Amino acid sequence: MPVDHPTRADHALMAAVEDRVDPDALSAARVIPTQGRLFTPAPWPTRGAPRPAAAGRCHPSTLRAARQVGAVYVEGFAYAHCAAYPHAWCARPDGTVLDPRWPDGAAAAYLGVPMTITFVEAFQQRILTPTAFVRVFDDQVQAVRDAARIFTGGVPARALVDVGQALPVPAAGWMLGP
Repeated sequence: MPVDHPTRADHALMAAVEDRVDPDALSAARVIPTQGRLFTPAPWPTRGAPRPAAAGRCHPSTLRAARQVGAVYVEGFAYAHCAAYPHAWCARPDGTVLDPRWPDGAAAAYLGVPMTITFVEAFQQRILTPTAFVRVFDDQVQAVRDAARIFTGGVPARALVDVGQALPVPAAGWMLGP
């Protein structure tokens, strides 16, 4: 069950994301403070949700799993081994995580932007990557093809899904804008 307040790991993840923000660079770390939500780690269900097989490819695996189980696609950062890693996972309506790539218990905290599957699929189609999945928060694609649309304006409101826990306002040291 999701907690009502951020955990120590949540705070460590928020601080790690804040440390990644470079005011002179466009990156996912600029979007997370304004649109991100916290998610509660949970074990993978044993029934009805087979884990996809491609190791190291969390973004396409997550999109596939989200379609299979009717969950929400989320991109952001996961906190594991005292560091923040760019990652993607599924979220249930109650804000608990379904992580198709990492083993249960590998991440202590998740912070990301929940998006509709329709938006992610349209994004994939628009950037013309039929053979390679490119994440929405991909620095290379954004810099080359979409120079500031998502990293400065955020994910369009119509593409956001209201799941997960709202970020604390304001938490010590946590930035709330670009």
